[in-house]
Amino acid sequence: MGDVEELEVQEIDLDDEDFSCEVTSDDEATAAVEEEVDMCGMCDAIIDGQYLTALDCKFHPDCFVCVNCKTKIAPGQDFFERNDKPLCVDCHYLLYGYKCKVCNEFIKGQRLCWGDDAFHFQCVKCTGCSKTLCETDDLKVVNKKDFIHVACC
Repeated sequence: MGDVEELEVQEIDLDDEDFSCEVTSDDEATAAVEEEVDMCGMCDAIIDGQYLTALDCKFHPDCFVCVNCKTKIAPGQDFFERNDKPLCVDCHYLLYGYKCKVCNEFIKGQRLCWGDDAFHFQCVKCTGCSKTLCETDDLKVVNKKDFIHVACC
């Protein structure tokens, strides 16, 4: 048998408290119970047991899925929010992401934009010094298509 802890009895002063009760109808009692019930933010069913909390809602673990591809989003897994619903990272980039004009891959993180085109910084080189560009570089565009460091002008 494990360690036994001694219980401490404390005196409670009931003189300052109001412990009255009220009789309520079944309708009022049902309404009070409904307010305390957690509902799933995806399926709108009652949550009884484990749940996930995200997007200011509670979800059954099996209900927390990408609204586009229906892939389950696990606790700790990254996701995006779209119209108060979860969207997995892959679907977010597929539906809303930018593709690099050079490598044709989705751009995750910083991007360089020129007109309607987007680029990974590492995919574009300065036409003056041939060094890869980075987010902190001062750049100019020449001939409407070539990127160049200001220092290389």
